[in-house]
Amino acid sequence: MKRTLWFLAALVAISPATLQAKTGSRHGVTIVSCVVNSNGSNLTNGINVVYYNTHDSPATEVDFVVHYGGHKYILIDRGSFSRGAQINHNLTNALTGQPWDGAQPKNCAVQRVTLADGSVY
Repeated sequence: MKRTLWFLAALVAISPATLQAKTGSRHGVTIVSCVVNSNGSNLTNGINVVYYNTHDSPATEVDFVVHYGGHKYILIDRGSFSRGAQINHNLTNALTGQPWDGAQPKNCAVQRVTLADGSVY
């Protein structure tokens, strides 16, 4: 009985970490957070993504791949994103009007980065 209780306690303690989307650094862009937005009516309204560019050249486009509700979405952010500047944007060019399945996507990663110097990663 004690083993079962310890196992359940350990499982509850680690569950929040396993519920968060897999994020991190890829293609010279580091994602700090990625949260699915709700429109308030049980539907999605894009994502809020916080990230920064680690390249010397400013990024002009960052494409994110998000897995949510059993589907894959590509969300694109365009602008001029300097090295080390924290970017906090709500992206609504995909993942809008879908059934709400919570704030955490299954996965959120950088798929492609275009830099001002013409490099593409």
